[in-house]
Amino acid sequence: MQVSVEKVSNVERRLTIVVPAIQVEEAYTKQIDRFAKNASIKGFRPGKAPMSYIRERFGDDARKEAISEVIQKSLYEAITEQKLNPVSTPRIEPKTILANQPLEFTASFEVLPEIGNVQFSLDQLEKPVVEVQKEDVEKVIEQLLKQYTKWKLVDRAAKEGDRLVIDYYAIFDGKSDIENQIQNFPLELDSNIMLPGFETGLIGASAGEERKLNLTFPADFQVAERAGKPIEFVVNVKQIFEADKPEIDEDFVKRLGVKNGQLDDLKEQIKQSLEQERDRLVKEKLKEQVFRVLLEQNAIEIPQSLIAREAKNIHDEVYQHKDHDHHQHSDDEMNTFNDVAKKRVTLGMLIAEYAKQAKLTIDKERVRNRILEIASAYEQPQEVITWLSADERRAGLEAQVMEDQVLEKLMEAATVTEKPMTYAELRNLQQ
Repeated sequence: MQVSVEKVSNVERRLTIVVPAIQVEEAYTKQIDRFAKNASIKGFRPGKAPMSYIRERFGDDARKEAISEVIQKSLYEAITEQKLNPVSTPRIEPKTILANQPLEFTASFEVLPEIGNVQFSLDQLEKPVVEVQKEDVEKVIEQLLKQYTKWKLVDRAAKEGDRLVIDYYAIFDGKSDIENQIQNFPLELDSNIMLPGFETGLIGASAGEERKLNLTFPADFQVAERAGKPIEFVVNVKQIFEADKPEIDEDFVKRLGVKNGQLDDLKEQIKQSLEQERDRLVKEKLKEQVFRVLLEQNAIEIPQSLIAREAKNIHDEVYQHKDHDHHQHSDDEMNTFNDVAKKRVTLGMLIAEYAKQAKLTIDKERVRNRILEIASAYEQPQEVITWLSADERRAGLEAQVMEDQVLEKLMEAATVTEKPMTYAELRNLQQ
């Protein structure tokens, strides 16, 4: 067997393989003998039909199967011999398929890129410094109260804090948008999700009333052509609901999982939870800065097959509860999937290569602690530990730990500048 390798690009190889005719004929003989033994032919006992008849009737099929077998076997041997590692299904293109002639074909496939020495240089690294305050805990309690709030229909004028069900449409530059009227929209009059003046303009309205609100877009409105311009809304109030918030008492605290019903214990649990989330967000902010520089300083070619595979994974994450076959994606949406996928794959390769060059090894104790940390959030932690310890899932956790180790190693080269901020400001950085 003759094998030649062509480097089409940094991520693509083309093999040209020539298999001697004798090997092809041996495979053909093996296949035709199999047909002769197994074929059911009227007038002949199994295996007793003349070989000339077998060749005439099954020869083409036998040769196709023989060629397929020879291609698969010789390709595997060639890839092994050349120490290649395909990351895509080889594309086979036969050049000659003639009886009693050598079989020549090409196989093209993608491989992982040759990365070389990973570059990284970062002088300044900004680290958010956040102390969880009493006000942050109170905001969470307020959110919990909203989650457990019941709404009851009332027959009175609307006031702040009520929930209204409305229909509305806009009139802008003298043009009515009634055809695109928003119907049955639930709006709480202290949510501040509408233009300034919209919610306060509905205070005092009654069910069945129509109100016209003459408002102005903010000067910094994101749509530049509307910034600072007047707009009118026609609003029909359909229903008014009053909030029935629960009292923050022992029973309410117990409903939230604090068995002793003590409010101070609930606040402490919330504070700990916020601190854990703070630590995660700070780490994400550092990771974002470091890995952005890592990507900028190491441009590498990525196999399209890996990008497509990762894009599909991202798609399935986003649309896991939807019917994929009936969901049509725009070009922009597909480009977003591919862009994110390319970034993920590139970063994964750079992290793996840097870990190899820096001679980093997986910290098994950190992996163990990660498993225990995840399991502690469940009622049956031992079952979760066993589940997470399976090879495939453990490999995912090991990859996370290695990413953390690489991040810490890269950060050693940078001067860290602390930036004090509130918890709310930290959360806004991630949005």
